[in-house]
Amino acid sequence: MKNKLKRIAASVLTLALLAVPVLAAAESVGSNSLNVADGTVYTYSTQAVTSDSGKQTNLHENIFTYKKEAQVRPVVAFGSTLYGTSPMNKTIKTLEEQGYSMVAGINGSFFDRATGIPYGIVVTNSILRSGGSANAVGFLADGSALIGDPTVAVTLDYGADAPLALNYNKAMTEQNGVLLYSQDYDTRTKNTIEGYHVIVRPVGSRAAELRLGQSLTVEVVGMVEDTKSCSIPEDGFLLAVANDTAYKSALAALRGMVMGQQMTLQVTCASGWENVTSAAGGGDMLVENGQVCTDFTLDSAKKMAARTAIGVTNDGSLILYTCDEAGNSDGLTLAQLAERMLALGCRTALNLDGGGSAAGVTYPGYASGATANVPSDGKLRECANFIFLVRQKQDAGAASKLYLYPFGGYALPGAKLTMTIKAADSSYMAAAVPTSVTFGGTNVTQTSGSTVTVEPGARGAATVTAAAGSLRASATFEIPAAPTSITIKQEGKNTPLTALHIAGGSKTDLTATAWYYGNQVYSADESFEWAVTGEIGAIDESGVFTAAKTGTDLTGTITASYGETSFTLRVTVGSSQPFADTKGHWAEGYITELYYAGTLQGSTKDGKLYYRPDASMTRQEFIVAMMRY
Repeated sequence: MKNKLKRIAASVLTLALLAVPVLAAAESVGSNSLNVADGTVYTYSTQAVTSDSGKQTNLHENIFTYKKEAQVRPVVAFGSTLYGTSPMNKTIKTLEEQGYSMVAGINGSFFDRATGIPYGIVVTNSILRSGGSANAVGFLADGSALIGDPTVAVTLDYGADAPLALNYNKAMTEQNGVLLYSQDYDTRTKNTIEGYHVIVRPVGSRAAELRLGQSLTVEVVGMVEDTKSCSIPEDGFLLAVANDTAYKSALAALRGMVMGQQMTLQVTCASGWENVTSAAGGGDMLVENGQVCTDFTLDSAKKMAARTAIGVTNDGSLILYTCDEAGNSDGLTLAQLAERMLALGCRTALNLDGGGSAAGVTYPGYASGATANVPSDGKLRECANFIFLVRQKQDAGAASKLYLYPFGGYALPGAKLTMTIKAADSSYMAAAVPTSVTFGGTNVTQTSGSTVTVEPGARGAATVTAAAGSLRASATFEIPAAPTSITIKQEGKNTPLTALHIAGGSKTDLTATAWYYGNQVYSADESFEWAVTGEIGAIDESGVFTAAKTGTDLTGTITASYGETSFTLRVTVGSSQPFADTKGHWAEGYITELYYAGTLQGSTKDGKLYYRPDASMTRQEFIVAMMRY
């Protein structure tokens, strides 16, 4: 008996999509939720969307709902420097070195793909790391959030009639005036054009740090001319302007500065933002004052894509949201995303960097985080920064909670579910699993250990339970009456078949997979009904097809079905010896198999097919065969 067990996260979300003008219908198919902290819930949701044209698409979402609590708070984090991007797992390690453990995380600011420099502001540990004029999300020490325009401005009062406006920790261009750099940017400016530089250090015992709503007195300690990549002092700042800047008066101002001159750096911001401890810039506002926004600068083409967003609800809860444009999910337009954030209860919401959007979560009972979504790049994209929910790292106590993984999904009768049991202490830190765990449930039968089988004929749902003393855990798997689609592939191969060409008398092990709105359904090959048409051979209940022996090509079909859903595969059964010159050759079986796989074709002469098994392959023949394979 063969089983195709694939982990999926799926299930039923009570929050439904509001209708949007570009959609004919949107239906919540299902979701599954998991408490990852006392005030934080992770939800994997599936939406079925039908466009005005009648096209059916799937939407897979990862949603984190955070309510303020003592143990968990939101923070912004980036790699070791602002210059260059960082993967989420590396950034998590940086947080761990600071004594935190991740609860959940999403990618944050839009950024320059060439340099990794974020477009908006970045604040960590109450220190301004980068400036910018974009909308942003900011977090206060108590875990509450601000979303909007922080109107952060960094200026330099150097004794002239008007202060100089500064671009803080951004790449130099001829159009962006005077730059200010700290070692948050990097150890060097790494600019590609030459500029004039002034080195300044704080006066007195003040650290070289800028804070929102505060000022800092600095003193000129050096100048560097005609340099592209200039060193940034560890204990100070670097003023810089391009030699060919469009702002000649700014260049003259820097050239006029003298050693020992004292000046004042001033950081201003919108009211309330001076109290944020972390912040990250974003993009377009999606929801303001409980109303969806409609004027977007990013999404003029109205393209469906992977999206990341953050929002605040009426009760102050924080929503961290991502949706996939991969793994059988089609993504959203910005207009649809705005409607979705409103449907989730947001009174204010902000678009963040999407595309290769990332969603990380530490499942309770596990010591490290995992990727919750399906990244559109095929792997997690390195980003400028991330928004995390974190808790203080601590040693685990005794187990007080049990968890079963997978924690939900879809299954067909006959599927074998191999469950993983995990435990966490009262703070959701991974704890030792009790030694004596028993398994049970409804519509399931324990097969062995932690493996259970969905009972034949089961309908509705199958629930797996685990118990250890007074601790309990359960996982529910919906049994769909009709999957939305079925695919067939050869056992051990990854690509679904569209047609099959095999040798007469051969055996082919086929496996069927059911899908429910893009989510893979747990099943066994015995979950399906198998049928053959034509005189091509016979198939058993496990999907093993025995081809008829023949000297000529026979055509027919193989069908796998469950309920009213089926998939029919076109099949051609050919001669067991297609080549006239391979009988008895040591490689006969391999050559025949590769011929029916479409890799090798041979050549025809006098109405017969020849392979030339002892001849050398040319480079061209080898490359073509590899491409076919």
